[in-house]
Amino acid sequence: MILRLLAAFLLAPLWAAPVYAQTYTFTPQSSKDLTLTFQTEREGASRVLILGEVRNSSSQPCGRVVVKAEGLDENGRVVSRGRAFVFGVVPSRGSSPFEVRMSSPGTEKRFRVEIESFQFVSSSGN
Repeated sequence: MILRLLAAFLLAPLWAAPVYAQTYTFTPQSSKDLTLTFQTEREGASRVLILGEVRNSSSQPCGRVVVKAEGLDENGRVVSRGRAFVFGVVPSRGSSPFEVRMSSPGTEKRFRVEIESFQFVSSSGN
C-alpha cells in the first residue's frame, strides 16, 4: 500500500505535464547564400579597420546581419575581436557594405571575418 502511494506521488507530475508542455519547432536558416569579402587597413599602432561587403545570392532580402572579425597571431590564436551590424537590409541578389573598427595589439598575422548572425526577411515585410 505504501509502495503504491509513493509511486502515485512520484508519477503524478508526469500525468499533469502534458497539459502544460508545449513544443516549438523551427527550421534554422542556412547562410549558404551569404558571402563576404573584406580588406584590412591599419589605423596607427593600435587600431584596425576592416571594410567589406556582404553579398546575398538568395531570392529573399536579409536583415539583422552581424559580422564578426577576429585577428589571429602566428599560432592561430585570437588576439583581437570586433563586431558590427551591416546597415539596413542586404537586398535579394545584391550586396551591402560593412565596417568593423577594432583595437589591435599589433600582433595579428591574418584576420578571420564571418557572418555571425542574420535573418532572411519575407518580401511582405513580416
